[in-house]
Amino acid sequence: MGTPLGNAMSLTGFCGVRAWGAGLLVLAILLASATAGARAQDRDQTMSPRIGEPILAAQACQAAENFACVVDTLTPLLSQDPTAFEQFVIHRMRGSAYFAVDRTDAAISDFNAALETGAGSPDERIALRLNVGQLLIVSEQYEAGIRAIEQALEDGAPLPVELAMMMAQAHAQIERYSDGFSYVELAFEQAAPRERRHYEFMLFYLQRLDRVAEQRVLIEAMVERWPDERSFWTSLIALMAQEGDESGAFEANKLMYLNGLFAEEREIIRLAQYYSYFEYPFRGGVLLEREMNAGRVRRNAGSLGALANLWRQAREFERAIPVLEEIAVQSNAGSDYLKLAEALYQVDNLGDAERAFEQALERGGFARPGDAWALLGTVRYERSDRDGALAAFNRCTDRPESRATCRGWRDFIVREAQAASDHADMVVTLTIEECRLTLEGAMSIRTLTATESDIEDNRLTIDVPDRCVPYFNRFAEQIAGPGFDAADG
Repeated sequence: MGTPLGNAMSLTGFCGVRAWGAGLLVLAILLASATAGARAQDRDQTMSPRIGEPILAAQACQAAENFACVVDTLTPLLSQDPTAFEQFVIHRMRGSAYFAVDRTDAAISDFNAALETGAGSPDERIALRLNVGQLLIVSEQYEAGIRAIEQALEDGAPLPVELAMMMAQAHAQIERYSDGFSYVELAFEQAAPRERRHYEFMLFYLQRLDRVAEQRVLIEAMVERWPDERSFWTSLIALMAQEGDESGAFEANKLMYLNGLFAEEREIIRLAQYYSYFEYPFRGGVLLEREMNAGRVRRNAGSLGALANLWRQAREFERAIPVLEEIAVQSNAGSDYLKLAEALYQVDNLGDAERAFEQALERGGFARPGDAWALLGTVRYERSDRDGALAAFNRCTDRPESRATCRGWRDFIVREAQAASDHADMVVTLTIEECRLTLEGAMSIRTLTATESDIEDNRLTIDVPDRCVPYFNRFAEQIAGPGFDAADG
């Protein structure tokens, strides 16, 4: 089914059947009854004085709009054995009087009685069938009314625009849209000038018949003709979305915005999100921020969330952070602190990012907490807090979403620490070996050049370089470090 115009396209949106019927019937009925006598003479049909004279009196009452007088004058005549033609004239005139005083059922009965006489010219009978059909439709007897008018059309009745509109609405009332489409199509094509109601009724039928391509052509024409009518724009946008024409819907939304036709803040937010959809999130963020600052979009969780998402998608994390902070403070939700932490991490604000990750994990309530622990561990590692990082990674090694990452980080930190320790041991070992060789060479030289002052406790002493002091004494003996026990032995 097509998209409803203004979200509520229905028959109530058009000029009612009763209004159309009244206009058509007044012309058809009153002209027919006012000239009854003259037409009788034209056809060389005569009336007896006992019938003809009261009919002339009834015409005078009708001219004076004294319809009760018409009824009272004509009714007794039916008991005076009138001819078929006289019955035709009496019922037609009395039916007109009943119509004038809104006695619709009585008018229908009299017009049908006139038709049953078999009298009257073809044109008069056609006019009466049209009257009966329209009155039936006005009385919500739609199927009977349709049959009467279609019979009149088969007999040669013309089909003006207003009658076609009436027939189209009668078919719509009983949901016979396929049968009624030819009438609304004729009315639309022949209307001069073509008014808004003709467009709207045609659209109504196209929607009910699910003729989507024709709907779009029609709505685009309506938008072009009435560019300030927002309901037409919204219908066009909805139809484009239904067809999957997101690009067209985006352009239509932009035109509505530029023309000042947005009436609801959700429309502004929708346009901003369209910019994101078409990979222009920065423009969407600028638009939404401007409208929020101007007060046309309330600063609530929904709009703030939309704005934050636009800035994040645009990689404008500096602009996203204040918005994300506002959201997190308002909601106190772990998921919002997690988004804030991610943005802070993106701008390398590691200290605040660590605190935000901790607040997010403390509050919880979001999917994949293991990933949050992994990010917290990463932040701590980048801040050179190896122990804190290891503690964080140990919290997520058993989470399915982060098991591999966290175990990988944990093992890496352990290996890195071991490598650092091994490297330090190697440096000490090399230093000791270098010192041993240096001191042995120095001792050999001292043996050749020693003086009394170089001897202590009958042992030769040497000057020990600062780098060797932690490991060797002045007698060139190792006192600490790797290999100390072996040397001591």
